[in-house]
Amino acid sequence: MKKVILSGFFALCAFGMFAQPDTKNLPATAKDFIQQNFSSNTVQEVEENSKWQIWADDKYEVKLSNGIELDFDENGNIIEIDSQKDAIPMSALPSAIATYLKENYPDSQVIGWEKEKKSQEVELLDGTELEFDGQGNFRKID
Repeated sequence: MKKVILSGFFALCAFGMFAQPDTKNLPATAKDFIQQNFSSNTVQEVEENSKWQIWADDKYEVKLSNGIELDFDENGNIIEIDSQKDAIPMSALPSAIATYLKENYPDSQVIGWEKEKKSQEVELLDGTELEFDGQGNFRKID
């Protein structure tokens, strides 16, 4: 009897390891963003932050198979993209920022982008941090 119970337990654990993450609660805007910019990657994990966490700006945290992490607000708008190894596609960035980077840092790779209330920040692979205003106009190098 113990073998049957243990076998059932291990079967459930194995099933859980291969289950797809639940993306049904993600707003359509977030799903569209992922499909348009990261279609070659699969969603590994989706975490929905509680409404009681008033200090958290992000409502949904999504981890992709390539290690990139995406944070979305409650409406599904992207507010942060973070990567430690793979470059973030320029298509995932606001167009004004992508244009600035192509003109001024053509060979650089972006590994981080964050949108705050009145500003945006970009981190390049070499450690350079660039600050932009809310519309994507360059302000300064941090």
